[in-house]
Amino acid sequence: MKKTYLLLPAFLVSAALVSCSPKENSPSLVDYSIHHDDEFGGAYIDISIASFNELGFKFGDSLNLSFSNDVKYEDIGYYSGYYVPAGQELVVGYPGYDYIKFCINYGEDVYKMNAFDEKTEVTITLNEEGKYKDIEETLSISYSDDISKYPSKEEFANFRAVKVGNLKENLIYRGASPIDNRRKRASTVDDLLEENEVNYVIDLADGRSTVDGFYAKEDFNSPYFKSLDEDGKVALLSMGAAYKSEDFSGKMKSLFLSILGNDGRYYIHCLEGKDRTGFVCMVIEALCGATYDELVEDYFITYHNYYGIEKGSKKYETIKELHIDAMIRYVFSFEKSTNLLTANYHSKANAYLLSIGLTQEEINQVQAKLSK
Repeated sequence: MKKTYLLLPAFLVSAALVSCSPKENSPSLVDYSIHHDDEFGGAYIDISIASFNELGFKFGDSLNLSFSNDVKYEDIGYYSGYYVPAGQELVVGYPGYDYIKFCINYGEDVYKMNAFDEKTEVTITLNEEGKYKDIEETLSISYSDDISKYPSKEEFANFRAVKVGNLKENLIYRGASPIDNRRKRASTVDDLLEENEVNYVIDLADGRSTVDGFYAKEDFNSPYFKSLDEDGKVALLSMGAAYKSEDFSGKMKSLFLSILGNDGRYYIHCLEGKDRTGFVCMVIEALCGATYDELVEDYFITYHNYYGIEKGSKKYETIKELHIDAMIRYVFSFEKSTNLLTANYHSKANAYLLSIGLTQEEINQVQAKLSK
């Protein structure tokens, strides 16, 4: 399979074309086992990021992957983050991951679609050294898990009320997980939930067994979330990031029905409150009258909170084009020729909700419940 790229900004395209062909004795990883990422989909390769890089691979390289079941991928970018448009393949060494991962960004589960199993092995070789180096360097961003590095606990927790369109004031909040403490934010978020009198949590990331596992951990310190859960005021949706999948659509339908069945204030979260949360909030915001500028502004607050990126900067413009605009087109199924500034987001959100199985009456009830 040959990877095909969406249109990138001119400065990134020209930079990407300046690359080096593989050298003799170039790095390779031969016959390594893989395992399934049950949370997001995709294939973890059983080697740590550090060990993989010690072989000579570098972020920004172009790789070839050959699997033992005769599946092959060529010219796949290797990045430290998800720096390709939705629907494209990449190899990623994401900070905090235990392993290298091969996946489709926001797309179909490559593990399932290629019928990989516990016997499948992969060989990775260098296609072109540094082919995507400038893309990696331009988009490379990371954040700290130390609360002292942030100006407020709200920014640390990526916690905020959604204030766009005709949404009722302080009705929907979004942010990081109040229960998964991998990013050291759970107890801070839990405090903010209580302070802001949130009374219904929509947990996009976790299922029942996962949450019960969090309760058993020594570092568990989220009593407010647990009290809501015990009162039946938490929706556990365990959603992956394959936004066009039947499974995701079914869980999105459950999400909106849970809003109809429970009064807010609502809190929507995944792990970081960025991607899955961003998708869900875009649909809600568009249904309730948000404009293009409002959709972009709310989504970008996360990049400011975590990474300190300022509006108007080079990184801002690149992220806006490659991630936020691409996400908007993906969420609402816009054609490439669609003018995002003048598009009708409400009608697209309505059509999306009909497509996942909600009735028009249910959609109208959701809109009435959330809007001024």
